Amino acid sequence: MRKTIFTIALLATTAIEAQVLYVNNTNNTYQKIETKKTKEITFDEEKRVVTFEMLDGVKCMFNTENADEISLKKNKTNELTYNTAPTVSFNANDKNSYKEVTAIVPELETDEEFGDFVENFSASRAVSINYTADGPTVKTVDGVTYNIDGNNVTITSTKKKVAYTVQGKCNNGSLKIYSENKFQIILNGLELTNPVGPAINIQTGKTVYFTLYKETTNSLCDGATYGKPALDENDKEEDQKGTLFSEGQLIFDGTGTLNVKSLGGHGICSDDYIRVHSGNINILQAAKDGFHTNDKFIVTRTEAASPSITVNATADGIDCGKGEVIIEAGKTIITSGGEAIKVENEEQDATVKAKATIRGGYIGFTTNGEKSSGIKTADDFILTDGIIEGTVNGDGSKIVNCDGNIVINSGKITGFAKGTSNADDTLSGGIKCEGDIVINEGNIAIECTQNGSKGINCNGSLNINNGNITIVANGRSKNDLNSQALESNDLTINGGKVVLSSYDNTISALKTTVNAGILNAYSTNGIALDCDIKHNGGWIVTKEK
Repeated sequence: MRKTIFTIALLATTAIEAQVLYVNNTNNTYQKIETKKTKEITFDEEKRVVTFEMLDGVKCMFNTENADEISLKKNKTNELTYNTAPTVSFNANDKNSYKEVTAIVPELETDEEFGDFVENFSASRAVSINYTADGPTVKTVDGVTYNIDGNNVTITSTKKKVAYTVQGKCNNGSLKIYSENKFQIILNGLELTNPVGPAINIQTGKTVYFTLYKETTNSLCDGATYGKPALDENDKEEDQKGTLFSEGQLIFDGTGTLNVKSLGGHGICSDDYIRVHSGNINILQAAKDGFHTNDKFIVTRTEAASPSITVNATADGIDCGKGEVIIEAGKTIITSGGEAIKVENEEQDATVKAKATIRGGYIGFTTNGEKSSGIKTADDFILTDGIIEGTVNGDGSKIVNCDGNIVINSGKITGFAKGTSNADDTLSGGIKCEGDIVINEGNIAIECTQNGSKGINCNGSLNINNGNITIVANGRSKNDLNSQALESNDLTINGGKVVLSSYDNTISALKTTVNAGILNAYSTNGIALDCDIKHNGGWIVTKEK
């Protein structure tokens, strides 16, 4: 009965010249259609889907089962509109309007993260190291010995609860520490350069708390060529992988500033993991990676302060060899020749999940190398909150490149994928996923300009449950490759607003189901919907050629 009423209402309404037709939907929305600009109204075979073809080539489709009525007046509150020329742009406010997660300091020693907080470390032994024009001086305590060779200071400690305060200026020296226990280093206005190796080299697998003392600026720099490394007690060469190197965990806190230059190695490197709670860390130059870890890399915040990280690296901005990257707070800005953030599983360990989880904060990146993506993960990528925006300039680069599954629960991604190569294997793109993608909420806006590129390329199933998604793939065709906004084996839209625009076919999918929400698909030189669509609900607007 409802289908028959709709048919009569449509025919009657279009007979009235210059009228406006209102389709009032069950979700308190309405669509306004000017009947004078309507070229044709058609139904599908089952009389379920109505298509309004406008004189300008726009086709508007809706399922009659989700409409309350079609009339000459609007009975709902919110108007659904469409834009046949969507654009993507950065929002300057995003750098300062991001959400953050404040870490709760564990109180129980049995908590896995108890040792990751300097608040749970109480120093009862104080050692001072001062680099002066006349050479370094050390004031120590019982159980902590030192050796000075020129401007190179070597500390050996067997004691617990030791805090080292390091300050002064030296352009030809270093600091090396051996310890049987975790300890704290307080940087209190230190400028230290080692022309032949790391400025600070921590030869212990224990936790080191690096505290950047308030209102101080500290600078570290290595040399372009490293000297022969020392031998350990087993006659094995000691590692010296970057300007600041540690065999164990590095935990950063404080409200001061640390500037790092790496001429020969990584900027800051740990053979375990790195965690940043607060402080301003600027890796001004890195010959290799900015941050390099064998395990996790975590950015969070404390009640006192939020961290700020800037990286300028020749290779990767943040390279996590095995483990997980977790960012919950602060502002992280990366310029890199390689991946901005890379999470891999170098040893192919089945017990390791090499994934990236973003729960808050702001991440901005610019990558310039070929096939260098903004975020590259060997396993999953999860965005719960936070803001990501960046530009990948290199051929074959992606905004997000994930070998596992992607889940977006909230947050925002804005990105530009560029490239100029004509080779088929160097296509830049927006989001590339080998597994499945689930978008529950959030804002995604991506523009791809290289010929043949794709906005979202999902080898598994893509489920859009809510959110606002804008994809523009305006590069021309390249050889037999089409510039497409979205490609997936199985696409399901259950809600939200999806706006897609491309030079070639806008959507390419083996199976497409639209249950609710809004889908706008526009192609300037191809087919808007290169797929068979099961249209159960929602509003579809297309335009092509």
